[in-house]
Amino acid sequence: MSLAGTESWSSQSMPVNRRFRGFQDVLDRTHFHWDLHVDRGDNYSAQVLRRPVDEFVFTHVVADPLAGWRRADEIRKSQAGYFCLLFLEQGRTLLEQGRNQTELGAGSIALWDSTRPAYFAAREVQHQYSLLIPRQAALSALPSIEDMCGLQVRGDSGVGAVLLAHLRQLHRSIDNIDPADRPAMLRATVELAAIAFRPELERLNGSAFQRALLTRVQDYINTQAGDPGLGPQSIAAAFRFSPRYLHRLFEATDMTVSEWIKQRRLQRCRADLAAVGCDGLSLTQIAMKNGFADASQFSRSFRAAFGTTPREFRQQARDGRG
Repeated sequence: MSLAGTESWSSQSMPVNRRFRGFQDVLDRTHFHWDLHVDRGDNYSAQVLRRPVDEFVFTHVVADPLAGWRRADEIRKSQAGYFCLLFLEQGRTLLEQGRNQTELGAGSIALWDSTRPAYFAAREVQHQYSLLIPRQAALSALPSIEDMCGLQVRGDSGVGAVLLAHLRQLHRSIDNIDPADRPAMLRATVELAAIAFRPELERLNGSAFQRALLTRVQDYINTQAGDPGLGPQSIAAAFRFSPRYLHRLFEATDMTVSEWIKQRRLQRCRADLAAVGCDGLSLTQIAMKNGFADASQFSRSFRAAFGTTPREFRQQARDGRG
């Protein structure tokens, strides 16, 4: 029995001089847009199998050596965002995404993100199985999954071996699993992947990358603090990761995300209250200018932070100017 929407393609069905172009076209349609390159395009050999299951997609690709880039132009051509959980049964492939780079071999499991630039180079004929996981499902199970893209888990020991065995069986059996049981099975797969990748995640925690990412987020907050809608949800959406991961980033500080936003807004208000150029603005205007939606809330927060009301602080600043 085959799942509805299953698509199977083989280069053997095409003229020799059109096989690589045909492979490029079928990948664009069944997977994602890639800028693909090969040393020799004549008589290229490849097979593609694609099986959608609810919001997930199972794929199996057998292909001659090739390399591919997924840049901004290719990303814009894709509508849905996925994390791709893949393993190799044959071949060797270099995978790069973000700061991470790994070389996969038979039995290796890796992740990559369809919404960010990526590069791969398959140096041998490869047999690759992939499970395309909707971004939100993956982020819910593994909030720091962005950090893991471009890394691998070995499938020869520990939880990695359990995950590899599970993925192999899932690819073989998904057609025969009762449709009512498939959602639970797929959720369990994502949870198992989260467990398998967690040691790698813990190894990366506190890394220079995460500190740099936290700095980027804080810089973004500084530039957007005047937006009253700024909050964990909108920040996470801007950086394309989950609010949960955002909160984990801020565990390296002594504040929550919301507390850090409030502090930046209060500091900006304090500077405006002392600035000659803002003398013509009312307290409410200064509060609104810096992202506070309510003047009374601003006044209470200011007093709690600085031990004086905004009005008193402004007067003290004016008196100090002589």
